[in-house]
Amino acid sequence: MSTKTLGWLLTVFPILGLLSWATAGLPTSPAGEFEGGYAAFAAEIGGNPDRIHVNMGLAAIAYSVLIAAFISLRGKVAENGNSVFTALSGVLIVIGYAGTIAENGAYSAAASLSSEGLVPEAVSMLTLATTAGGFGTAILALGIGLLGYSMFKSKTIHVISSSAFMLVGIIGLFGSILFYDQGLIAAYYFSLTITT
Repeated sequence: MSTKTLGWLLTVFPILGLLSWATAGLPTSPAGEFEGGYAAFAAEIGGNPDRIHVNMGLAAIAYSVLIAAFISLRGKVAENGNSVFTALSGVLIVIGYAGTIAENGAYSAAASLSSEGLVPEAVSMLTLATTAGGFGTAILALGIGLLGYSMFKSKTIHVISSSAFMLVGIIGLFGSILFYDQGLIAAYYFSLTITT
């Protein structure tokens, strides 16, 4: 893949993924900060399960292309000097992304269950979404941080850009462990979108 194509993928698809989440019809507050807690959040998303399902699917597709671009970027870094961190970053990115795919599916399932009046089951799916999303994002962010470190060591891209990848990795790692079901996690997603 050419560097120019890779650059376009890293520019466009994080924005598309973020827009898919933003327009999914989910409440603006995360479940952990929602007034009434997870049960109220589950009841709220039951009003439009089809929109949530479609947007979660679109977000999964957009972020899948982004992950493929990260793996291609990892390949470019490996061409300039292979290291353990380069190889490890690719594996962590793929493993972490599996958790975020589970999150999208669990949100979609929660909306469907809630629309059928099965709010306790929807709360279980939201809990699964938050857990899988938080842990998956932590692992993904660790992979992104290690990719940034690999780019820094191999001088693949400018030091500011590789440092930004490392910073995004640190923000995502700690943010997703400590604040995943709270609004502060948005700092990670915005920093990821801006950095890529």
